[in-house]
Amino acid sequence: MKIQHKEESKPPFARLSREDVDNIQILAKTGLSLRQISAYLHVPKSTIYYHAKKYSKKMTWINLAVLSEKEIGYLVGMFVGDGTHVIKTRRGIYITKFSLDKGRDEDIADYLRGLFKKAGKRLGQRTDRNSITLRLFSKEFVDFLTRYVKRVEQDDTRRKKKLLIGCEKWSQAFKLGFISGLADSDGHVYFDPKSGKRFGVLIRTSDNGLRDQIVSVLSSLHVVATTYTGKYHEKAYSFRPQYVIYIPTKELNKLSPALIAVKLRRSPAASATLS
Repeated sequence: MKIQHKEESKPPFARLSREDVDNIQILAKTGLSLRQISAYLHVPKSTIYYHAKKYSKKMTWINLAVLSEKEIGYLVGMFVGDGTHVIKTRRGIYITKFSLDKGRDEDIADYLRGLFKKAGKRLGQRTDRNSITLRLFSKEFVDFLTRYVKRVEQDDTRRKKKLLIGCEKWSQAFKLGFISGLADSDGHVYFDPKSGKRFGVLIRTSDNGLRDQIVSVLSSLHVVATTYTGKYHEKAYSFRPQYVIYIPTKELNKLSPALIAVKLRRSPAASATLS
């Protein structure tokens, strides 16, 4: 369900459409307060309460302290690979979105939902024909991510590039979680469908600075990765070069027992079907 932003406030007596009501209830289910929903949709709070009283509850604080270092690192890796922010400071809107493939990544979506549920927050979900978008309404989580990831403006695109902050000081557990989240978002795991053996993991990024940081994190875990520039495909959504980080089987085996990547837990048959 697409949430549309209302340019003008509706008067208290205005009759809402079915889509308006659906949007109110979607936001209420994710934990937004009446004030936040009212500011976002420009609908009076009394009207919001009437339609959302079954779903609205006091805003809950995310408690990342209940997560392990590895799980926290995983969330940072997922954000670096597949995450974006929607921030509207004046309206008090702080959204983190994770975009996943509908046909291949339902197991990753389940794992993410479980982590946030453990931390006391519920993810909103929007499902399109080919994608799953998970949304978290939380200023605390946005602030948390800014401690580990810097988003930098680029001259040739509206998309901001991401760079890691202080990755050389991250704990080993955090780094293992980060690589796990990166593998589940921007990575591809190669399996031999006959033998079941892994051929390694390939991670893509469009920024050479981030590429070098990822290689540095892997090096600190005593893993030697190969890097090269990926081939351009006609159906690619961007003309920017794609930098590839390849972790071969021998190097991956040094880490795999300690990684929490969902893709590494998939069976070879399932991975072949999803490819």
